[in-house]
Amino acid sequence: MKRFCAVAAVMLLVLVTGSVEAQAIQPVNVGLNDVIATMEKSYSSLTDVTADFFQRSTLAASRREMRADGQMFLKPPTSSTPLMFRFDYFRPLTQEIVCNGRTMWMYMPENRQVIQSDVSFFFNPFGAGQYGNQPVNFLQGLGRFSKDFLTAFSSPMQDVAGNYVLELTPRRSSVIIRKMYLVINRDAVLAYVTNNRDISRIINDPRVPEFAFPLLSSTVIDPQGNTTIMEFSNVRANVRLMDSMFNFDVPAGVNVVRPPTGR
Repeated sequence: MKRFCAVAAVMLLVLVTGSVEAQAIQPVNVGLNDVIATMEKSYSSLTDVTADFFQRSTLAASRREMRADGQMFLKPPTSSTPLMFRFDYFRPLTQEIVCNGRTMWMYMPENRQVIQSDVSFFFNPFGAGQYGNQPVNFLQGLGRFSKDFLTAFSSPMQDVAGNYVLELTPRRSSVIIRKMYLVINRDAVLAYVTNNRDISRIINDPRVPEFAFPLLSSTVIDPQGNTTIMEFSNVRANVRLMDSMFNFDVPAGVNVVRPPTGR
């Protein structure tokens, strides 16, 4: 009898505890617009961001897969300054891709060559010219991607960790992007919704710096079916990156290649 009572008491405790927890955890209704707003508003509020990245590219014709990793530095565009970014590749080969909003350099030390391109027609902060709103200009428009892309939840709408997956289709024909998928941090979205949809209350929380840049990964599929996936981690936001980081000094003895602008 005593054993029965002890077991009953334990079961009662579990039931009571479970009931209290069930009452404490309220369901949060998250809609498509909430996920979009979490990404767009946080990106628009950024001063700068750094993150580690892992890249996986697959060629559709040969099914050949290439992997790389490195570190990203990014300053989103403002009304008066263009997008600036830097991708330092560590493996499998050292490579640098640097852009100050007007010029982009792709430096391959092993080949002693740098490709220098005029990209001002893509990254003009005032949107001048026919390329201003092209969906190919993804990093430039990440703060308003829902205007450039038809956006819907993917199927399934969440990955195995519960993060939200968005499917993006260019509103206008693109020679670069056929389809794109964005994985948005679930906890950042829930924090945005539960804080009365006030993005300022979550992006400045030092305990969760990743909320300021809630993009966990992007997948780009081009018209030929080639796929590039980029995953981001170890995010640090608003660290006051210097503009000088986004300029490139060509080393002595390096060959400079200048392709046509394509305007």
